[in-house]
Order: sequence, then structure tokens, then C-alpha cells
Amino acid sequence: MQFDLDITLMAITAALFLRFAVLAATLPMLDMRSVPPLWRMGMAFCFAAALGPAVRAVVPTGAVNFSWSVLLVEALRSLVIGAMIGFTINLVFTAVRFAGSVAGMQIGFSIVNAFDPMTNSQVSVISQLYYILTIMLFFTTGAHHILVGAMFQSCVALPPFGPVDAAGGAWYLLREYSTIFSTGVRIAAPVIVVLLLVSSSMGVIVKTVPQLNVLVVGFPVKIAVGLITFGLSLVFFKTVALGLMEGMEGQLAKVLLAMS
Repeated sequence: MQFDLDITLMAITAALFLRFAVLAATLPMLDMRSVPPLWRMGMAFCFAAALGPAVRAVVPTGAVNFSWSVLLVEALRSLVIGAMIGFTINLVFTAVRFAGSVAGMQIGFSIVNAFDPMTNSQVSVISQLYYILTIMLFFTTGAHHILVGAMFQSCVALPPFGPVDAAGGAWYLLREYSTIFSTGVRIAAPVIVVLLLVSSSMGVIVKTVPQLNVLVVGFPVKIAVGLITFGLSLVFFKTVALGLMEGMEGQLAKVLLAMS
């Protein structure tokens, strides 16, 4: 019995494995400590093994060089491509977390941040709730299928052992991340506007009744009104989050185009 090993296919599969491993390490939910690294590596290897033969047919025969310098450069190139795709996916979730931080600060929950053992950091309660709701919408609406399509499109637009314009992709992501502030404020706008009116009303009341302790009366009022507004604005939050997810496919296509 004779076995034939395609070294070129193995090199391409290894490059795709590195690309998808970095992507799996930066995806929402998968970046938590509760997800074993072996699961992430297994998922990356399954995608790499499935796409390897198709990508092998696209890569020219003489493009694969097995010198150490070329293999090292390709490994770095694959890591950069995977990180770029992961950062693009996290645009929505970063904006949502920022919105939760702003809303929690306005309500008065900035001093009651909880320790998240999954990320080993302090997180805002409202921010974490927004984040979990966004993840649920991400999977229930089928937006994770866009991610699978982006993995395939990255193999077509940026095949292994090919040129990559990392600077172009980095500048595009820098411009996209600059919109996180405006997007987060837009998501938290109902809470910000209502609590601004409450603070203005409390200022008028304090001027009218100087004996009233605004710190004793104002905090419970702001918390109650803020939580009620937050609950009523979840319908608005769903609309905005779904709109951001619909634009995710276009953002992934643009970042791949910027790197190609």
C-alpha cells in the first residue's frame, strides 16, 4: 500500500489553521476563559482541513516556497489576516459594550462594576447585559453564517503565500473603530437624554427647595428612572443591533478588499 503526501496541501492547511486559530481566539464567547483552547484549535483545524483542498487548487504551483524565511513570513501574514477579521467582527460588540458603560455611568452603576472571571477584568453590569443580548441576537438571527462566509472569502481574496497589504487593512479598521463612540452614544441615547432631563429637574428643585438633600433624593430617582428607561429602550436596542449586524458583511468585504 502506497500513500502520497501533498506537502503543498499540508503547508496551505497549516497557514489556514493559523489564520482561523487567531480568529477563533478573538471571537465573542470563544475568547472567554471557560472555552478550552483545545476546542478553539479543533474548530480552526476543521475549517482549515475543509477549505484546504479548494484553496490548494487556486494557489499557483510555484507560489509555495518551503524555505524557513518564506514559511515564517506566511505564518505572520496568516496571523495578521485572522486578527483583522476578528477585529472587524468585534466592531459591533465593542460599540455595544461602550454603550453599556455610558448608560451604566449615567444611571450610577459605575461604582458597582462586577469582576468577570471569564475575562479576568472589571465590567459594567449594563455593559455585560448589552453584550450578552448582542451575542444572543448574533446567533438567533444567523449572523454567524456571515462569519463562515467571510472565512471562505478570505481564502479566495487572500490565498496563502500571496501578497497582503496589512497597512491598508489597519487603516480601514482604524477608521471604523473611530465610529464606536458615535454608535455607542446612539445606542445609549434614550438613557442619556432621559437622565439629563432628570438631572435638570433635580437642579430646579434644589434651587426651589434648598433644604432638600439632592444626594439623598437624586440617586434613587436617577437609578429608578434609568432602569425603567433602560428596560423600555431594549426594543430600540434590538433594532440598532440588528442594523449593525446587517452591515457586518459589508465591513468584512471592505477589510478584505483593503488588504488585497
